[in-house]
Amino acid sequence: MPLRYLFIDMNAFFASVEQQDDPSLRGRPVAVIPTDARTTACIAASYEAKARGVKTGTAVWEAEKLCPGIVFVVARHLRYVQMHNRILDAVGSCIPIDRVMSIDEMSCKLLGAERGPDQAMEIARRIKTAIRERAGDAMRCSIGVGPNEMLAKVAADMRKPDGLVVLRDNELPAALHRLALRDFPGIGPRMERRFNLYGIFTVQQLCAAPAKTLATVWGSRLIGEKWFRLLRGEDVPDKPGRRQTVSHSHILPPNLRTDAGAYGVLVRLTHKAAARLRKINYWAGAVSVGVSYQGEPGTVPDPVGWGRASWEAGCRFPHRQDTPGILEEVGNLWRGRPPGGVPMKVGMVLADLLPARSATPSLFEEDRRRTDLSHAMDGVNRECGANVIYFGSMFGLRDAAPTRIAFTQIPDFDRGVT
Repeated sequence: MPLRYLFIDMNAFFASVEQQDDPSLRGRPVAVIPTDARTTACIAASYEAKARGVKTGTAVWEAEKLCPGIVFVVARHLRYVQMHNRILDAVGSCIPIDRVMSIDEMSCKLLGAERGPDQAMEIARRIKTAIRERAGDAMRCSIGVGPNEMLAKVAADMRKPDGLVVLRDNELPAALHRLALRDFPGIGPRMERRFNLYGIFTVQQLCAAPAKTLATVWGSRLIGEKWFRLLRGEDVPDKPGRRQTVSHSHILPPNLRTDAGAYGVLVRLTHKAAARLRKINYWAGAVSVGVSYQGEPGTVPDPVGWGRASWEAGCRFPHRQDTPGILEEVGNLWRGRPPGGVPMKVGMVLADLLPARSATPSLFEEDRRRTDLSHAMDGVNRECGANVIYFGSMFGLRDAAPTRIAFTQIPDFDRGVT
């Protein structure tokens, strides 16, 4: 199989940006946090912090115990997007980018002579040099080269930080045998348990499993056959899909951990989600909202400690994209929440999405006016500044729930949306 893909994975991206911008942080353990509170969790950690056991999701208080002297930095999401764009320019100066997977990952197709191992490695070295020159010496990346995109991504993870691994076809599948099941994208703890139930505990067993067994484990003949082919180096392109949801969530700062504060932030998130819905030209037919509380499951009233108590609810409605109508549905759901509890996180999801070309606009004039009003608000905010105009239910919380980095997508800093 020829080498078809080169995959770039920026190492400890958020923390590296902070170390690049502040030289005093270089060589020190650094964790990036969403808000300045001990009750929050790390969203990124430098390699110095990772060496002490700090990782994404580690609570701040726990990180302090694991790594005395760790430096916490509040995330600067706009800055990360700016650096992301510099890296795109650097990579693009060496080879065209095929897909941007996330804020810190991208893949490139290799063509013609580029598919030779020596040529692919030379391109990878040029990419590393270009990133250092355009983004800074602290910005390191690991690069993997393989016969398909999945194996190129696996190769990029095999040697970090600042690694370069080429998975040649004559090395497959033996080169994969020393990996763990969870080293493959798509295999998390739950999926690993499913593999174990079917007698697959190692990557060697995974590679030797017939397509029929993989189909049974995944619960899908198509996915099972796809994995069977990918593990053998075949290039299996993804089928184009349709957008499924638009969602936002936010961990509440201490001053907003009240019913009124939580609802205000939920309204803010709804404004953002509805504006995003209109920007991508979709209509939603369902919404769900949720709250995570302080306490343990089943103890929402009068909770003690930090736990996993939560409440969520949802409803369907005729497809729409106007902010007032969606806010009305969110308000109705909110009124059905259980009493008590200290809200720690709120979130909402717009689902059952339809492209505008497939949606049937309402026949009622009031609904049409709400949609026109919402589009007009987007235009004013885009022209004059984010949240210059908004509905009164968001009063006092215009700057709450600022745009954050999502690990699977680049945040939208369009002023009509944020």
